[in-house]
Amino acid sequence: MHRFPGVLVVAVVAAAVGAGLAACSSEGGSGGEATVTSPASGVVTTTSPAPVPGPADTTIDVPAPVAERWTQLGGVAGDLGRAAGPATDVEGGSVTEFERGWMVLTPAGRVFVVQGEILSAYREAGGPAGELGFPTSDETTTDGGWISVFEGGTIAFLDGRPV
Repeated sequence: MHRFPGVLVVAVVAAAVGAGLAACSSEGGSGGEATVTSPASGVVTTTSPAPVPGPADTTIDVPAPVAERWTQLGGVAGDLGRAAGPATDVEGGSVTEFERGWMVLTPAGRVFVVQGEILSAYREAGGPAGELGFPTSDETTTDGGWISVFEGGTIAFLDGRPV
């Protein structure tokens, strides 16, 4: 994990994110919208496991929506690589760590990818259990870098440095 002492994690409410970041959001159809919610309770069910390749030719059981999204993103040959371990339950959702990033299953059943320097800052901020909460979109590119939007704010990495 890389640490950047000056990483600025801007805590803003979603309304304050504004139209500028809305253009960067992938919240449309590519946000891993597979849901496994119980119609009676509205609670996400993450007990339906699906195997994905793990370290040393093992398989790791991860929540089915995570496995589905991981496959859509290229599986082992994709940006995330193999699963590093099983999902960890957190705040009504879960986090599954892969070789090169996290897949975060929100309580609403959506799956988002967090990786690279933004993942480093997100981890430092406490991940889904921290002030930022769950992602609301995948990391998106913008002029000179990347931006991720979360329930409680944004993390940006621009022009090779945190802002």
